[in-house]
Parts: sequence; structure tokens; C-alpha cells
Amino acid sequence: MLLALLVSALCCGCVVFPHGAYWPSHDDHLSAPPRADGAPDSDLSRRLPLAHETPAERDALQKAVTRRWSNDGLAESARHMDARAGQWVYADAMRAVVWFYVDPVAYRDLVAAGIRSLRAALDNPTFRARFGEADDAPKRARFAEALEIFFLKAHAADPWFAFQAGEWLAVAMEKNRAMLGLPDGAVVAEFLFGAMDSLDPYTQFLTGEMLRAFRDEMKGAYTGIGAEVASRGGRIVLGEVFEGGAAAAAGLEPGDEITAIDEQAVEGLSLIDVSRRLRGKAGTKVRISVRPAGHGPTRSVTLQRCVVLLPSVRGARLIEGEEPIGYLRLTAFKSGTEKELRRAVCTLAREGAGGLILDLRGNPGGTLLEAIGAAGVFLPPGPVTRTRGRALGATWTYDVPLLARPSWRGPLAVLINEQTASAAEVLAAALARRGRAVLVGRRTFGKGAAQINVPITGGASAVCVTVARLYDPDDACIEGRGVAPSRSVKPSGQPAENLRDDPAVCAAVEALRAAMSPK
Repeated sequence: MLLALLVSALCCGCVVFPHGAYWPSHDDHLSAPPRADGAPDSDLSRRLPLAHETPAERDALQKAVTRRWSNDGLAESARHMDARAGQWVYADAMRAVVWFYVDPVAYRDLVAAGIRSLRAALDNPTFRARFGEADDAPKRARFAEALEIFFLKAHAADPWFAFQAGEWLAVAMEKNRAMLGLPDGAVVAEFLFGAMDSLDPYTQFLTGEMLRAFRDEMKGAYTGIGAEVASRGGRIVLGEVFEGGAAAAAGLEPGDEITAIDEQAVEGLSLIDVSRRLRGKAGTKVRISVRPAGHGPTRSVTLQRCVVLLPSVRGARLIEGEEPIGYLRLTAFKSGTEKELRRAVCTLAREGAGGLILDLRGNPGGTLLEAIGAAGVFLPPGPVTRTRGRALGATWTYDVPLLARPSWRGPLAVLINEQTASAAEVLAAALARRGRAVLVGRRTFGKGAAQINVPITGGASAVCVTVARLYDPDDACIEGRGVAPSRSVKPSGQPAENLRDDPAVCAAVEALRAAMSPK
């Protein structure tokens, strides 16, 4: 069963880097002299020698705390969390990490990381805005000293079992109630998320809501207006408009400029902020002001958000020339990607494509088994990637199946960039290492790690934990290195309006024409 769990879950997210030692010596001075006015210094980053972090590490901690407590849902959950339930969730999560994580990890390290994160939270403006209890400087300073001593004791105790890690959390909650008064859920959250953050960027705790969103993403489900947005020349415009979505039903088209959302101008907003405002629960409405691509008068439309199943393969077309070249963009690997890709490739072949450009730029990865299937669209049977980890079933070699037949045997160019990650890197590396494709663009992200979702608390939540690292057919690890292109192309200042203006596409066309020309 465990083998089946790991093999199936590995494919659910190729979707990581232990920190160095941060233990203080036991003779570190635990208190600091008072300020000139006699009050204790409330800036814990100056008072506590707890972690000896570098400025970059302190900044990363603060950013992580800010990010999670900017979430209204998490803050609300923290205020209503039952202490005993939180303790069991924490113990289950720590057990999953210790059993499955790709590198050996001790409960001591996880407990210490939680204490470290809670201490950092006390200095964080977002956290203190959420929880007014943390705004009392004298109480906060006393609780900080208690955390320092608690940190050293936890390190010396070295718990061996998950329930012991849970008991350390229980003690931290007791100290908090006596000294500061934060909600128990805030302490649980910092212990939990702090432990995950100490491992790598991808191991994380998934709440029930996050788990449902992850499953929807793997199915290609999206809730919003049914259109992509892009930034062009300082303007926010619609990218691809998906069939069946509210934007398509309202007659909106690619290139239309969004000027306002719910009567608020989008000028000055980031692309991420715009996307967040357009998304929401199915059935809710959003009003947007749109100026047509042809610079006509602005009009306002009210769109009802709905669930749209997004295709993995987009923009399939022929680039005309003496001999047409097919182009398609593969945006992610999710359920059904291999079938979509085979259909698109076969269609382009029937339409007369003599060469093919597979665009993996911006592809963040996804389901590993779908990436293996995608490799079979272009490769004969043979190795695609290897995974290596500690847990049973985490070390495995993935091949194109013996009876699989390629759908495309002609010249192939693959576009990559620094946002090509994970399963997309696996595919690019396999095609290049086996001599099947020329890689054009820039070195990829270097996210060569695979995760599984380990259910905890009866399946109500899960831990997405890194269980293996990924290797290409030449046994080179992708993690932290990425995949280098055969032909490098410098980034252009602005996204190209059409393929003929895209430097990477032009370089790929040139490489394919050379391969297609008679020798």
C-alpha cells in the first residue's frame, strides 16, 4: 500500500533546500540591557541570539510570516482553533515529515524551527495587526525570553516521537496563555508553518481548502471569468479567452484592455493583484471596465464567475513558410495532458507541419506521470527520469512504456526559460539528453523535486512533503541546476504580440529549418 501511495502521489506534484545549523551556544546571554527609558527593548531581532540568522534569512522569515497572515481565512481559523485539535494536527504533520521527507530530519529540528518562526512573528507588523495581544511590548519581551530558553531546552531534549513534539507545542501554548495571550491557533500555525518552511520551498501544510484547490488544479479547474490576463506596455489586457467562460459569453476578446475592476482602477496594481480580484467563488459577480483592443470606447460588463476546465495545450497553429512549422504551448501537466498533446500534434502533422515547436516557457510542472506520457509523444521506449528518496517506493526509474508509439517523429525544438519548472524540466531534459530535440531559450528554474500529499487528521488536511529528487536520463540531478538550452536567447523587454516577433520562436524556426533542409 505504501508503495502504491508513493508511486501514485509522486505524480501529483513535481512540484526544495535544508538550512544550515542555527543552534546557539548554551552560554549565550539570554537578556539584553534595557533601553534608555528603562523599558526592555521590544525589537526581538536585536534581543535574541536564538537563530543567528543572516539578514537574508531574517528577511525570508518575515516575508513568510507576512504572506500567511495576509490571509483572512487563516487568521479567522487561528482564532477559533481548539488547542487539543491543533496539537494533534501538528503531531500528525511532523510524523509525516519525519517518515517521508527526502533527507533525514529530526523532531528536534522541526520543534526548533517552529519556535524560531513564532519568535519572528512577534516582530512582524502583519502578525501584530492580526493579533492585538502581541502589541503589548513588555509582555512580548518577556514571552520572547521564554521562547529563547524554550528553544534551548527543546534542542537539549531531542524528542524521538511525534507525540513528544506535540507536547512541546502544548507547553508553548501554555506559556503563551500565561505571558502574552495570543490565540492558541496562532501558536499552532507558527509551529506548523515554521517547521515546513525550514525544510524547502515546496513542503507545506495543506488546509482542507488548500487541498481541494490543489485537486481542482490537477484537474485543470479554474474559477473566475474564464480568461487569462497579461501586462503589455503598462496596460492590463486579456490574454487567451476560454470557451465556456463568462468572458467569452460577454464577447470579450484577447487584447481587450481592463481599466477597472468593481469600479476601482487597475492602474498601479500588479498582475497578481488583478488576477486575484478577478477570481472568486463560483456564482459570485465582478464588474469590469474594458476597452476593446482597437481602442474603442470603454464599456462596463458584469461577469458571473464560474468553473472552467482549462486546456493544457494552447495556441496550436502553423507558422507559414516554405515548409510550415507547427507551434503549440504546453502550460501544465494535469489529468488528460498526454491525450490533449497527442491530438494537437497529430492535427498539426495532418495540416502539413514539417517541424514542431513545443513551448514550455512558464510551465510550472504538475503531474509527473502525465509528463512521462508527454515524453512518449516524441520518444521511443526508454528512460525519461529517475527519482531518489529515503521512503519505500521513492526511488524509481520512469520509462516511456515498451509498447508506446511516438506521435511525432519529425524535427523538434523546445522553448524553455527560467519559469520552466519541475515536470516541464523533466520533459525538456529527456528530449535533449536522448537527442530528440534542440532546446532554445534560457536555463530552467531547477526545481527537481517530487512531492506526495500525505493525508492527516482523517484526510481533512494533508502535508505536501518532498520525498524524492529528480534526475535526467544521464543521471544528472535537476534540483538547483535546471536544464541549459542548446541555443541561448536573451529575454526581450516586452512579451511579443505575435510569434514572428518572439526572439525565441525565431531562433527555434531557424534551427528547425536547418534540420529540415536537404543535407
